[in-house]
Amino acid sequence: MSVLLPARRLGVVCLSVLLAACGGDSSDPVTIAPDPLAAYRAQTVQWRDCDPSILGQEGDWPDAIADRVSCADIRVPQDYAAPGGDDLSVAMLRVTAEQPDRKLGALFFNPGGPGGDGLGLAAHFGELWRNADPDDALGGQYRALSRRYDLIGFSPRGTGASSALICESNELTPQPAFHGDRSPDNVDTLLRYSELEARTCKKNPMAPYINTEQTVRDLDLMRHLVGQAWLDYIGFSYGTWLGAWYAARFPDRVGRILLDSNMNFTGDFSDASAGQVRSLQRVLDGIVAPYAARHPDRYGLGTSVDAIRDLFGRLPDPMKQLLSENIPLNTSDAVEDAVYMLKGASEVGDLVQANPDADEARIHELIDQDDYATDPQVNETLTKAVHAVATEYFKALAAGPEPIRVNREEATYTAVVCNDAPVNPARDYWVQLGDEYAVEYPLNGGSITGQPCLFWGGANVDKPSIEAVARAGTVLMVQSEYDALTITEGALEMFDRLPNARLVFVDDEYSHGIFPYGTECVDSAVAGYFIDGEVPPRRTDCGGKPLPGDSGTHDARARSLTTGPETETARPSPYLDPERAEEVRGRIGDIIGKQGRRFRAH
Repeated sequence: MSVLLPARRLGVVCLSVLLAACGGDSSDPVTIAPDPLAAYRAQTVQWRDCDPSILGQEGDWPDAIADRVSCADIRVPQDYAAPGGDDLSVAMLRVTAEQPDRKLGALFFNPGGPGGDGLGLAAHFGELWRNADPDDALGGQYRALSRRYDLIGFSPRGTGASSALICESNELTPQPAFHGDRSPDNVDTLLRYSELEARTCKKNPMAPYINTEQTVRDLDLMRHLVGQAWLDYIGFSYGTWLGAWYAARFPDRVGRILLDSNMNFTGDFSDASAGQVRSLQRVLDGIVAPYAARHPDRYGLGTSVDAIRDLFGRLPDPMKQLLSENIPLNTSDAVEDAVYMLKGASEVGDLVQANPDADEARIHELIDQDDYATDPQVNETLTKAVHAVATEYFKALAAGPEPIRVNREEATYTAVVCNDAPVNPARDYWVQLGDEYAVEYPLNGGSITGQPCLFWGGANVDKPSIEAVARAGTVLMVQSEYDALTITEGALEMFDRLPNARLVFVDDEYSHGIFPYGTECVDSAVAGYFIDGEVPPRRTDCGGKPLPGDSGTHDARARSLTTGPETETARPSPYLDPERAEEVRGRIGDIIGKQGRRFRAH
């Protein structure tokens, strides 16, 4: 294992006092162009006390970080190509290192999206790592991250507590039916919704400046203002796209960068959308359905994998839409929730089809009259799941047209996606692709037709090349084998194009947002990289963790359980309070998973 020395290369300025070394006549005047960002670089970050309400939460900061949390807002140019015009504000949240005298630097976080608010990640990771057991091998490494790094979360321009991109109009939102309905009228409604969203957001004068090019320059300004010569960074999902773009633009300022659950930087957002449609279907058919079939007594869906796979196609269209938009396939931690939702959708779907005139109250009555398992506790759990799906189903049916309100996260997503990279401008291409995908990948396939960028007018920045990323030196990538949201084939293509990159690959796992995973194979490689600069081998393959109730991990290709040395055995918790740690890990996972699913078209 080699040791990483962050790229901290000196630039030499050929001033008159150095002319002998640099060459040139000492009598020639030397002119240094003024720095157009000087006023922004000269600002002082005014850190202040803040409370969790900045994250939309009530209460106080956890005791583990309460005395180390502070917030700040910095000024950034709206357009780095023309600084000095309008300014925007970018919000930052810092959890200071427990041992400032031994501090290694400032570690920045981004949860993905685009449009994800990363402000809270610093607080959540700060609490999680402070809870680590220093006497545990893995916990000691987590704790070292808490002790030796300032943790910094930020709201990217357009979202969170930064200057917000909000798109509103008096026009009523169209109400498309399930995207698998490929009738001309419904396809037109899907496209009408996308057109209205794009047109509404384009009316906001901030919209042209919400793109990754501007955001990486905000990130570099933040790096400078906190006094760091290089960027240390953890990015998830779209955050890997942001990190790769930063590495391409500022290769000499790259320190230790982790790209977790990778967007393929050799491609574009159209590729990401198509890949997500395929990977979500793969997880549902190849992992979740077989898992449910292995545990019929627990979930009540029978033992036939094919029957469980076919369940989606038997549902009424409104139930398909509910499942498409809400089934939690982003993390294996939620596999039971995904199966419970399948069970609820199956039962409620059958009830509403058998009782077409029944209202919501009657459906709930019918649910209570049925038994879903012989075990009383399992039956109670399944009954609750079926009631929950019924409630959401009728809530969705009751929704009607409203004036369009695109919140800051969705608006930022649309602006970044459409500004960053061109899309195929042919309407018929997206309609035909949706027709094909609706058959091949019924869970989300038809949604790919709804492309706001068809109505945006084209990209306004030039994306760097993958070769430019490669010039930045070593970056660390982490990827699960069946990542549900950023398709693994794309991540591996990116890895192959980055000869200096290192990859930690988690076999038989589909979670999106891996670190911290809770196994030494994965997390020690990442922690050692940040703490000691240890560079792992070119590729490290780690075993995944079994799903609840399974004796081994699941191979989605072989459709079977696998056991042996590739399966991670359970280890004691590396946390002092394991229950609290799981709660905080869940919050982190919710933030990352929510943003990852934004690649899905409307």
